[in-house]
Amino acid sequence: METVWYILLVLMISTYLVLDGFDLGIGVLHLFLARNRPEQKQIIQTIAPVWDGNEVWLIAAGGTMMMAFPGFLSALFSGFYLPLTMVVWLLIFRAISIELPHYLSDSLWVHFWNIMLFVSSGLLIVILGAAMANVFRGVPLDESGSFFEPLWTNFRIGPQPGILDWYTILSGITSATILLHHGSLWLVAKTDEIVQQRSRQLASWLCGLTAGLTALTLFASYSVQPQAKVSFASHPWIMALPATAILALACSFLFRIKHHNMAAFLSSALFMYLVIFSGAAALYPNILPGLNPEFSLTIYNSSPPAEELKTALYWWIPGIMLVGIYFTIMFRSLPKTISTDASEEH
Repeated sequence: METVWYILLVLMISTYLVLDGFDLGIGVLHLFLARNRPEQKQIIQTIAPVWDGNEVWLIAAGGTMMMAFPGFLSALFSGFYLPLTMVVWLLIFRAISIELPHYLSDSLWVHFWNIMLFVSSGLLIVILGAAMANVFRGVPLDESGSFFEPLWTNFRIGPQPGILDWYTILSGITSATILLHHGSLWLVAKTDEIVQQRSRQLASWLCGLTAGLTALTLFASYSVQPQAKVSFASHPWIMALPATAILALACSFLFRIKHHNMAAFLSSALFMYLVIFSGAAALYPNILPGLNPEFSLTIYNSSPPAEELKTALYWWIPGIMLVGIYFTIMFRSLPKTISTDASEEH
């Protein structure tokens, strides 16, 4: 039962990153792709109906952690208190930056909040990427299951690392590239005319950068986490996950050049799912590795009894089915494309 919940938790975290990921990418890209106010409105209108709904998956993932792996959640909140506080404030500023400019007429204030959207979205991407890299790399857990990390130390991986080191910074940059590529493909699928052309050109450049940085980060991840070596050696089938991820990225490239725009976006989403599941499979059964392996949190020592997990699953299944139905209806109700004329009407 613990394994089932581990898969479900990874699925929910992946879904948040896939759905809110293109929102965050567009929050960064809109400052460069739009040349005037109508184009800015066109870009923002592609995420306006869905961005707040996409964030629900972050709350749902947190609730799943609390229900299925409370020891993991407790360790994360105590050890990553500062970055989690930063994430909350950045989410607030991002929400304000998306909604407030609709009610402003002063161009200076509109530009200010556009910059704030760029800053908050960009920092969220990097912080979330670095946080996931910390979880994969391992943290200095003690025998009580607690840890503390400063924001940085000497940027090296050692017995007392900081939240930021060379590996987590690399992962943050790679995450930013992946989500910018993901966001640009959403704009290719949902806009037209000059904004679509600019987005397509940018996606072409970002696709190559994503492939290179992802390969580099996968190699670095294999090097910094001893459990990954054990997992890949004992379960060679795990290699199929990163291999299929690269194939999905290649499909995204092919669909884009053939102008199958939504298929390209969906291939990018599949690529992200496979990358995240590759990391989760490499860590299994660890859920939060310790730099001292004796103190690692696993899916077994951080979860309640199996009977409680089984009962919780009975509630989770109908709940997630309702959420899935809601999101299906919401995304199917979106217009096929959004033009500058249509965005001016909102």
